[in-house]
Amino acid sequence: MALSEIEKKILQRLQSNLPLTHRPFQDIANELDLDEDLVIEKIKAMVEGKYVRRLAPIINTQAVGNSATLAAMQIPDDKIDEVAEVINGYSGVSHNYLRKGKNKELPLNIWFTMSAPTQEKLEENIKEIETRTGFDVRMLPTTKKFKIGVKFKIYRKG
Repeated sequence: MALSEIEKKILQRLQSNLPLTHRPFQDIANELDLDEDLVIEKIKAMVEGKYVRRLAPIINTQAVGNSATLAAMQIPDDKIDEVAEVINGYSGVSHNYLRKGKNKELPLNIWFTMSAPTQEKLEENIKEIETRTGFDVRMLPTTKKFKIGVKFKIYRKG
């Protein structure tokens, strides 16, 4: 299914913050000169069609007192699915990707982000992953954020 112009318009708007009101989808509908029920229907269809993974906040882990890290591992091809399943078993994992790097000196291929309530719990979880998989985890914590978020050009006014 290709996205309609209305769906593109809604998707473009959803990349910004939702209005903090009692009827945020009504507010979006008003902004876009659409009906609230249509906006909700289209959003549901885009979620079901996998165009939108989910509608959820991006939580600033440090602001709420948690610790987080980007982590990477070097995993043989025949163990990737098994190791990914172990990593995905942790509720603090928000992303987990297989990447094929060209750096021969550092051939890391599984990359994931993990957060935990404390630095100690984060390190405990990482050590647990190492123990359960038999492979080292390289922790790459953020030292400075330069940018977070992206807005795609999905809809352009005709």
